Amino acid sequence: MARPSKGPRGAHMCLPRPEVSRKLDELVAKSAVSSVSQYVADVLALHVGLPEHVRELNRQTLVATEPRVVARRYERLMVRPHSQVSERLRRLQQDSGVTSISQYLADFLALHVGLPEHVRELDRQEVLPLQTSA
Repeated sequence: MARPSKGPRGAHMCLPRPEVSRKLDELVAKSAVSSVSQYVADVLALHVGLPEHVRELNRQTLVATEPRVVARRYERLMVRPHSQVSERLRRLQQDSGVTSISQYLADFLALHVGLPEHVRELDRQEVLPLQTSA
């Protein structure tokens, strides 16, 4: 059975610090979201103020599952948010003065998982961490 289209999407790759990746994997394992990439895309949609582009995070239609192990093969993280989310992210990155969208995402994820000491460029006051209860 074919999956429904996710619509037009952007593509961003980032390299979070290993500690950030581990915390992110833990959050995803406790959620009912299908992948790390989808989890991050959903959190980014909330971050930029476009909750209508959240596909799986906190959806009532998803059945809660037992916590699972999330095993990624690569250190880099590819995120494919909706194109409107992607456009807003790019504007936020440019407005913040962060050198690249990849660094903006890595810094945002460090704040999201509660590890602000791993932020390299992003002003910590500009982004509110959307950390879920651990």
